[in-house]
This record gives sequence, structure tokens and C-alpha cells, in this order.
Amino acid sequence: MEALDVRADQLASAIGARPVLLLALLLAGTVGALLGLVAVARLSERHARALWGRAAGAYRAAAEHPITQRLSARFPAIARVLRDLSASEYLVIHLGLGLALTLAALVFVAIAQAVSGDAWIVQVDLALARALHASSSSAGVTALGAFTHLGSGWALTVLALVVAALLLSRRQRVLAVGWLIALAGGGLLNQALKALFARPRPLFDEPLAVAAGWSFPSGHSMGTFVTFGMLSYLGLLFLRTLRARLALVAFALSWTVAMGFSRMYLGVHYLSDVLAGFAAGSMWLAVCISGIEVARRRPGRAGGQPLPA
Repeated sequence: MEALDVRADQLASAIGARPVLLLALLLAGTVGALLGLVAVARLSERHARALWGRAAGAYRAAAEHPITQRLSARFPAIARVLRDLSASEYLVIHLGLGLALTLAALVFVAIAQAVSGDAWIVQVDLALARALHASSSSAGVTALGAFTHLGSGWALTVLALVVAALLLSRRQRVLAVGWLIALAGGGLLNQALKALFARPRPLFDEPLAVAAGWSFPSGHSMGTFVTFGMLSYLGLLFLRTLRARLALVAFALSWTVAMGFSRMYLGVHYLSDVLAGFAAGSMWLAVCISGIEVARRRPGRAGGQPLPA
């Protein structure tokens, strides 16, 4: 185990000494994962459709079962919500997003336990932080120092208001309210998690940047993930071509990864802070999109009808 820790430290130090390579690897891995996911989805489309049909049939059969009918009579409010959802919508929301929420929660808990228990990732954090600090340049600090402000609270607030105004101008009130709740709630959740774990930020004799508050999880990383995740969700609703949708998602992922990298490069966050921010952002994003989809597809809601696919 000690040998593995040493090798992990050495690898982190070697990568941290080449910040441009580290950023390139992070970006390539993120976009590559997206393209791989799309490729797998397209290859399995035929089998997925058959499975989807069977699942939809099972949903309809369960809805028509006598026990379900009796429960519907006893709990009319819940039954009314479920009737407003088609079988496919129910499966997407409660299986797809539920799986994303579960996986993100597992990742976050694993990172939090490792950090709290002083596991190997803490040594990797320290080694990578020292290497990045030692290899930093004045040009890099200036560029990333300017870029990282785009992930600050005030910048995301301005973006939130602009997008909300655009949605309201298109009479998409449910999307506008959901968008604002997602961004505001993500910020509050991040502050609560920071207070819960109370992890100090990295310390250097000559810091490149100074940030207030606790370190875990990264607020810039989580806020950017939620913001650009919601923008991707909105893009999937409004954009018409697959190429445009993929370009938007790839840009959103690249921007988010670059934001997390900037926090590490400037020495105000550890690698585990950034990864935990992405995981916590994924959890909150799944909850928000699930809730928006339920509200958006309710019949008779103003601004809540589904947009063309």
C-alpha cells in the first residue's frame, strides 16, 4: 500500500509539473467520454427500444392493476401526478436521472470519506498542488486568474438573470423558475457542504491567489457544473440538430473542466475539492432536471408544455 501511495505521489508530481498537459488530458478525457457515451447509445439503440417498449408495457399494466386502482382512490393527489406522466417520461425521470443521482452520490461520498480519513487521495492532493504551484508562470496566473472570475457568484448570477429573462420572453415560465432554483439552490447546497466538512484551503508561503471560506467542495466547480449542465439541458430542448447539441454539451464540459483546473492551478483548491464539486453538482443537477421535467410536462400549465424534440 505504501508503494502505491509513493507511485501515486510521483505521478501527481509529474503531471502537476506539466499544467498544459494536465489540462489537455482533462479536456480530452471529458470530451472523449461524451463521444464514447453517444457511440454506445447509438450502437445499442435497437436493443434499447425493445427494452423501452417492454418497460412501458409493464408501466401501463401496473397502472391498470386493481391494487394500483385502489391506491389511486386512496391517494388521489399522487395518482393525478403519475397519470400526467407517460410511461416513457416516467422511466426517463425516475430511472435515468435516478441512476445519475445514485452514481454521483456514491462518488461524492467516496471522495468525502477518503478526504476525511486522510487516505491516499490526500497525498495526491498535496503532491499535485505543490507541483502546480512550482510550475506556475506569471502569464498562466494572469490568464487563469481572469478566467476563474467567470465562475464566481456574481458572474453566474448575471448569467442566471439573462437566461431567465430570455426564457420568460419565450413564455417558458416553468423552465425559467427551474433554472433559477437550480442555480440558487446549488449555491446554498455548496455553502452547506463547505460548512459541514470545514476543510482548510491549500497553504503556500507565496500564494498565487487568495480565496475566503472552506475548500471542500469547490464552489466554482460545482456552480459551473450546475450552470452549464442546465444550459446543456436547455440546449437539448431548443436546439434541433444532433451536431449542435453535441457541440453545446462538449463546450459545456470543456468549460467546466477548465474552471476546475483554474482553481487547482491558482492553488485555492485541491484535486479532490474539484472532483467533489463535480459530483455534488451532478447530484443537484439530476434532482433539478427531474423536478423540471415533471412540472414542464403537466397538462394545462402555462409555459410548461413540452418543446419539440
